[in-house]
Amino acid sequence: MNLFWKLFVVFGIAMALTLVGAVFVGFRLASLAFDQLNIENREEIIAQAAGVLNEQGEPGLQAWLRARPSPAPGLMLMVLNERNEDLLGREVPSRFERLLRPRPSRGPRGPSNLRPPQLTSNLVGADGQEYRFLFVRTRMTVLGVLTWPATQLAVLTLAVLAAAATALLLARYLSSPIVRLQRASRALAAGALETRVGAPFNRRKDEVGTLARDFDTMAERIQALVTDKETLLRDVSHELRSPLARIGVALALAQRKAGEGSQADLLRIEQEAARLDELVGQIMTLARLRTQAAQRFEPVELDELVTEVVENARFEHPQARIDYTPAKLPAVPGEAMELRSAIENVLRNALAHSDGAGPIGVSLKAAGRTVEIAVEDRGPGVPAEELERIFEPFYRADKSRDHSHDGQGIGLAITARVMERHGGQAYARNRPGGGLEVTLTLPVNSRGESAPRG
Repeated sequence: MNLFWKLFVVFGIAMALTLVGAVFVGFRLASLAFDQLNIENREEIIAQAAGVLNEQGEPGLQAWLRARPSPAPGLMLMVLNERNEDLLGREVPSRFERLLRPRPSRGPRGPSNLRPPQLTSNLVGADGQEYRFLFVRTRMTVLGVLTWPATQLAVLTLAVLAAAATALLLARYLSSPIVRLQRASRALAAGALETRVGAPFNRRKDEVGTLARDFDTMAERIQALVTDKETLLRDVSHELRSPLARIGVALALAQRKAGEGSQADLLRIEQEAARLDELVGQIMTLARLRTQAAQRFEPVELDELVTEVVENARFEHPQARIDYTPAKLPAVPGEAMELRSAIENVLRNALAHSDGAGPIGVSLKAAGRTVEIAVEDRGPGVPAEELERIFEPFYRADKSRDHSHDGQGIGLAITARVMERHGGQAYARNRPGGGLEVTLTLPVNSRGESAPRG
């Protein structure tokens, strides 16, 4: 159960119990208005009235009632004759009239000497007249309203609904910034350095607002550090291109002038210069992918693109066996040159580390709203704890990414970045039979960070 529902359930139950308890207490207080037996000094009041009635009759009882109309604060004493008329001519509340009215029998009659229960206390005068004592609240109150028909059920229903609505708002108020922070942290970890929590959460004056502002500050500093690093790499790589070009020219001149004994050494220098130039180019490509602004993607026929990459690899490595069966798939939005480079890097990595141990498998298939490109080799594989790190720049696994193979650990980093820019993902796993399988996923109908806006 996520935090939102935990907060909703806990606050909802707590507030519902509180409101229902408050309503129950209100009902109990309201019921006292009609409880004729729990009036303060009731027995003493009735005893005084009985003495006055015995000694002075009905006129004396009227005089006594005028002198003492209120036996307690908020209460009024009414004495009714046999016709249910107040001795002082006051109007009997309608709710008491209904209660005082005799009710028809709903079944077989009871014993002849059984008297029905009485709402009030009765006194009998010397002339045989019967008088009823009724204690009434002097004015209508909110508690009195609670005794109306169906009011209790309505109030309880409203209490539960109010508790649920309040719990919903409170749970959303507390959980929504946490959910936003969670999404922002995941996006930042995935490489979206421009991610911010933003308004309205960073404008709050409580601890949540402070946390949101701290997160935005942290994200800004991380973005600045990464941008500075990428800019430095790009600038340094660009500056290296000029001396590398001059080294190439100098090597060409030296090869013309040198004798046969020096050609092998000069050829070695030329190869290392070429590798250095390739490394510089890869660094510049990685820096461009990390800092380049958003661009508009075009539909790319992925099956044709993969077929072209496989054919180029077969031409460059005629001794290698690459098993690939083309499959017709829907076009994906993307940048063809970047996708070609990403796929080539994965295939070249497989060729470099297979060492002729077996065929290279390339497969292409649709998986729901995505397409998958899988490249598997029969090489030594990668330790399980290092599978995620092989997509980091300059990272080399201990066994499968050693210096005996060409490459500087940038190709797979470029592939991962291209997948991120296209809204996809690159991940690797070790095959059960040995070797490494790298899978690239791309969305069919959605766009990555470089999608057009507007």
